[in-house]
This record gives sequence, C-alpha cells and structure tokens, in this order.
Amino acid sequence: MAVIDIARGSVVTVDPDASLSDVVRTMRTERVGSVIVASAAEPLGLVTDRDLAFEVLDENDVTQETPVAEIVDDDLRTVPADAGVYELVELMSTNGVRRLPVVDDGDLVGIVSLSDVVVLLGMELQHVANTIRAVSPAYERAATKLE
Repeated sequence: MAVIDIARGSVVTVDPDASLSDVVRTMRTERVGSVIVASAAEPLGLVTDRDLAFEVLDENDVTQETPVAEIVDDDLRTVPADAGVYELVELMSTNGVRRLPVVDDGDLVGIVSLSDVVVLLGMELQHVANTIRAVSPAYERAATKLE
C-alpha cells in the first residue's frame, strides 16, 4: 500500500510570513495540531501546537506577531506519495517524527501521521480476525453458545 492511500489530502498550510498568532488561529479554526508552512505548493516546514507552546513559553524574543518562518525548522522531512507504509514507518522512526508531509515531484499532496498508520493496522488486524473466524470451526461453536 502506498502512503498516499492513507494520507489526508486536505492539508492546512500557512504562508512563511504568517504571524504566530495567525498560525494559532488557523489551527483552532481548522481543528488541527499542525500546519505546513508552504510557499505555493512547496512545503518548507511543519509547525505543531507543541512547537508553538515551547517557542512562546521558552523564548523571550518571540511574540504573537513573530513570523512563523522564524521558528520553523527548515530541515523538513517529507515522504514520497508512492512510498510504502513500511518506508513511512522507517522514516518516522529514524527522524523521530509523528507527522510527515506527503509530496509528489516536490509538490505537497497530503499529510500522514502515526495515527493514520495505527488506524490502518487496526483495520488490517480486524480483517485478519474476520478471516480466522470465517475459517475456524472453533469460533463458530463459541458464537453459537453465546447466542
């Protein structure tokens, strides 16, 4: 399965010149915990609510009007849209991140999180459990006794 198959295509982005106050307002309005800092379709960085909390509480020279470009880590990790889920998990593990922008030829096409991987695993485990139940007489007898 390709990453793009589990990624969310609706990505909340902000301009690098957006103030931290604008970023917080966008996160609240869109009900998200992160935004991609992007110029046109090119992702430049990712800012999480946690990043904002640490910057605002830890840095005395950061104000609500500080441009987000001043706090965003410009070493953005991305995952290709056609990468496999195993590669995705490896990238997340290696880079210590829980979210990755999904790109296709450098253009932002989605975002994928560790939660998306967990949901996929849950669906796959349910499929396996259903298959086992369907082919196992022991499960059929147990279900009959419960009824």
